Amino acid sequence: MEIVKTREGDAITLSINGKLSAGTAEEFGAALNAATAETDKIILDFQGVSYLASAGLRVLVFAQKQLVSRSGSLSLINVNENVREVFEVTGLDDIFDI
Repeated sequence: MEIVKTREGDAITLSINGKLSAGTAEEFGAALNAATAETDKIILDFQGVSYLASAGLRVLVFAQKQLVSRSGSLSLINVNENVREVFEVTGLDDIFDI
């Protein structure tokens, strides 16, 4: 998995390429935690995400809770159909700004 961080104004975008699985969740979580320490506005570009497992969802839910508690935002963009289906099946599409 590769994560590229860019900053535009007060927002940080993390572009993720690869699978968000149990094996990559820790790396993804570390990158997301570092970004949330810098700003309250995070954008996750999922264009390169081919797979999303429950471990990746846990990281996302934790970050979402952190940001909401600080009146921040977490947005997901370029989510492909297969990954979007994971959000829909779990009901998390109602919680995240996709």
